[in-house]
Amino acid sequence: MSTKRLTTLLLALCVTALFIFSGCSQVARKPGPTQPVPNQNQTDNNTERANKEARTEARNIAREADLVDGVKSSTVVVAGNTAYIGLDIKSDIEREQTRSVEEAVIKRVRGAEADIDTVFVSSDPDTVTRLKNIDKGIAEGMPVSSFANELGEIARRLSPRTM
Repeated sequence: MSTKRLTTLLLALCVTALFIFSGCSQVARKPGPTQPVPNQNQTDNNTERANKEARTEARNIAREADLVDGVKSSTVVVAGNTAYIGLDIKSDIEREQTRSVEEAVIKRVRGAEADIDTVFVSSDPDTVTRLKNIDKGIAEGMPVSSFANELGEIARRLSPRTM
């Protein structure tokens, strides 16, 4: 055999060996188990169900708050185990009496809703308006969680009261 043929043969063997060994060095990868992707309708249904439950509980709390002497009307937003209550106080209630009306609302809500751990109550017009806007958004189908920042801001302004 000539040197040229021998070199070509060795080169061909090296290239073949390279292909063989490089193919064998890769680990066979099997696809892992796939996790089901939540269906958008399912997610929407869960949000809708959570909103309905929170709104039902909020309406129950508002009914109780409205029964307190001195309360003209109330707006309630429930997020988890926390109730945010905005009160429209009757005009014949003196400013000094507002605190006792708020305390009476807390007491009544605590007696009616055992699963509420934290209650924020305010008769400040700005806070009441903010709560009304949040309630309106929830009624229109927005999830309560989309108002987390605003509810957090309300919570920072008020201190929770327990009885």
